[in-house]
Amino acid sequence: MKVILLLFYPLTWVYRFLFWLNQTNITPSRIPQVIVISVGNITVGGTGKTPFVQYLVRYFQEHNKDYAITILSRGYKAKKTIEGAILPDGKSPDLYGDEPSQHKERFPNLQVIIGKNRWESFLTHNRIQSPKHIVILDDGFQHKQIVRDLDIVLLDANSPFGNGFTLPLGFLREPINELRRASAVVFTKLVESNKEKFQTAKKLLIKNGIQVPIFSSTLETDLIEINLAPITNFSEIVPKAEPKVRDGNPSLLKMPLNASYFLFTGVGNPKQVLETAKDILGNSEIKYRFFPDHYPFTKQTLFSLLSDCHENTVLLTTEKDWVKVRIQTQFLKELNERKIKLFLISIDVVVAESVEFESMLAGLVSTYEAKNGLVSKTG
Repeated sequence: MKVILLLFYPLTWVYRFLFWLNQTNITPSRIPQVIVISVGNITVGGTGKTPFVQYLVRYFQEHNKDYAITILSRGYKAKKTIEGAILPDGKSPDLYGDEPSQHKERFPNLQVIIGKNRWESFLTHNRIQSPKHIVILDDGFQHKQIVRDLDIVLLDANSPFGNGFTLPLGFLREPINELRRASAVVFTKLVESNKEKFQTAKKLLIKNGIQVPIFSSTLETDLIEINLAPITNFSEIVPKAEPKVRDGNPSLLKMPLNASYFLFTGVGNPKQVLETAKDILGNSEIKYRFFPDHYPFTKQTLFSLLSDCHENTVLLTTEKDWVKVRIQTQFLKELNERKIKLFLISIDVVVAESVEFESMLAGLVSTYEAKNGLVSKTG
């Protein structure tokens, strides 16, 4: 371990210098007549940005109904990320990226725009002209090209800073003290077992001079059954997810008698997905197969999973994986014929300090409206 430290430690300083050089050469520009909120992190890996972005969408849809909302994303690994694009639907993750497609799947009427150059992509593809417009930057903390009105940084309560080193020795994208740029820090995935880590991390933030509001959040999980039975023409119709339960009680899921569970997923933290599935299903035994993050599920890959399935098998996957699975209609037809059920593990965010956090969001909108002479219409 010491040898690895000696070899890679100098490279962390090279990385930090190159990162600093890149960031200092960027002059941020303001998108006129919009509220810009960034949701990002300072570590590599999943901190729960996607469900948190969707939490913000739900909040503003409920409390500021006269506001249009846009999610602006790079579109990681998307074929259209260089040229930029507006998503017509959520059915083409290879073109538009996994997370943007997932957003569009959950909020079909939402404007979702992707592009490596988010500034240019927004100006080119934005179709909303109302000044009552909220733009959410998905994974935006390191994206300094656009001026933001609120900069939210997420830290995974299980491992907020990794080993404390920046890339390539650790998982930090930038040093901890850069959190001073944030407007607020939110610890995600808080559970009883990581509360001590959470408290230690809070003290470390204070020690590093991070004097921003600190919040915490938990995850509310569901199982959503994909309703395959009514569908006859699989070449033209792709099934929609239909919510079945909200309390995670497996007895209400109408599972097959003596059901066996098989999880397949290609996300950044598959072990956490497995633990979530076990929590929902009362620690039932679950077979699993993990794939790399952003894995492009092909027909051949999906059919290979069926060798471990029988009539009582229940397949489990995530909403992120579903946007790629749903276009493989022959696989879905096969599941239907074999009477194999497919459930999605759905995740929603619950902010512990909801009153304070929502007050911050409400204040952001009020300030914007006062500055631009707009009439407030909440609720």
